[in-house]
Amino acid sequence: MAGKKKLPGKTKPRNLKEKGFVTAIVAPTMIFFAVFFYYPVIMNIYYMFCDYNLLSKPKFVGLKNIIRFFSDEIVRISFQNTFIIALFSVPLVIVFAILVATALFNIKKGAGFFRSAIFASYLTSMIVAAIVFKSWFGTESGFINGLLVSLGKSKIPWLSEPATAMMTVIVLSVWKYVGYYVVIFLAGFSNINADLYEAARIDGAGSVKMFFSITIPQLMPTIVYSMIISTITYLRSYSAVLVLTGGGPYSSTETVIMYMFEQGFNSRNVGYASVIAIALTLVILVLTGIQMKMTNMMSEEGTV
Repeated sequence: MAGKKKLPGKTKPRNLKEKGFVTAIVAPTMIFFAVFFYYPVIMNIYYMFCDYNLLSKPKFVGLKNIIRFFSDEIVRISFQNTFIIALFSVPLVIVFAILVATALFNIKKGAGFFRSAIFASYLTSMIVAAIVFKSWFGTESGFINGLLVSLGKSKIPWLSEPATAMMTVIVLSVWKYVGYYVVIFLAGFSNINADLYEAARIDGAGSVKMFFSITIPQLMPTIVYSMIISTITYLRSYSAVLVLTGGGPYSSTETVIMYMFEQGFNSRNVGYASVIAIALTLVILVLTGIQMKMTNMMSEEGTV
């Protein structure tokens, strides 16, 4: 008697050994996310409604922390400073990265050396970079002011005046990450069809016209991606400002993360710090959603 034929589309059920192997692979990841992501998020939401100082047990206080958040002048200033850093740093880092990537992409000799040199800025620790910038932009003994004095010019209060301090923070922020986005855009350049440039040259198009008519439209997906990542990065600015200006002068450079850490660890007001953290998270989610929505609209219109 002939054996039973296997029905098409049916698969042999996994045995215990296969299930155990899959569980052993997936379980560490699930545990990691549960311990270091989901649990902290849940506790953060819980602490929003509590008075908690890390020493005593959390005490439920209702909407007290949230009401304080909307009436706190310092938190308004810290959000304003954070938005200013992101508003100026994001377009600057993308423009500089595109220009540098364009130059590097067209270099025939020494391209590897220059690419490594540019990317080295990203590999430098932000703490180290901030210390170097502080030695350069120091008001009294900074390298730049020393150079200005030697040329007969007056010293500039780079870190002791609100406007110049914020400008210095933005310069450091752009310098630190431009190497990373240069690499991203170099990868985008490699995906552009060279035939488009050849056809444009035959039609008599110059370098500038090809840059704005071919390069920029073809790089648009990379530009949008870079805008999303850089926005998230600059909205979480902390170590650069902490080392360079300490949030001063007069809280003119204090960011949301700095104020959150100050409330959570220095003042031990964990409940209020949790409100600030959730508010920043919501802002990042909203801005990211808007950028992704714009990307989808551009895709439907054929721009991206």
